[in-house]
Amino acid sequence: MKYYQPEKYAGEYEVDFEKAKPLLKFFVEKGHDIGESSALELYATLQLVGANKGNKFVVMICDGIEKYRKNLEKIGKIQPPGQVSQEEVASNSSDYDKVIWIHTQYTPQEGGIELLAKSLGIDKSKIVIPNARTAQQLLSGQGIPDEINNSIKESNGKSLMVCMAGRTSLMAANVLAEKGIVTDSLIGGITELPEARNSQLSELVKQASQF
Repeated sequence: MKYYQPEKYAGEYEVDFEKAKPLLKFFVEKGHDIGESSALELYATLQLVGANKGNKFVVMICDGIEKYRKNLEKIGKIQPPGQVSQEEVASNSSDYDKVIWIHTQYTPQEGGIELLAKSLGIDKSKIVIPNARTAQQLLSGQGIPDEINNSIKESNGKSLMVCMAGRTSLMAANVLAEKGIVTDSLIGGITELPEARNSQLSELVKQASQF
């Protein structure tokens, strides 16, 4: 990074590629040979134009679509998972029939399970706690473990993925989406639930078992 001198630039921007995917698909279908990073640049430029942060831009198209062709075919076919807050779930608790914990290192204590049920307005019997090995199998793309697959299939409503802080559950929900299975992911996980702030973490979770 010795050549990186941020003071010479007008600004630095982060762009979520999920938002740039439709733009990539649009330009490629129109016959333009652009890749993922080029789509990100174009999307960021449109954001700057919309925010009145300039009217003349130079965008360097530095890659083509060929190496991203397989990814392009999936755009528009995969329904992304929903990211929902505790308030949204609690307000629509009757829509959810399964809550699936997913984490490779931690698993809920009985107190954590009770807190999840109370916070989300969902009966404890609907909360599924796979072991760490099962979670790892799903997250590593080795296929959908039977325990998780059967829980989702048995569900008479939506399935909600939950983890410690929201990232692992979203990763799991994205893996399932790749397989055509739509689930929601709880934003912030168990640690961001309002009731969790009055509890010690050790009261809510423990080291996960591999079996």
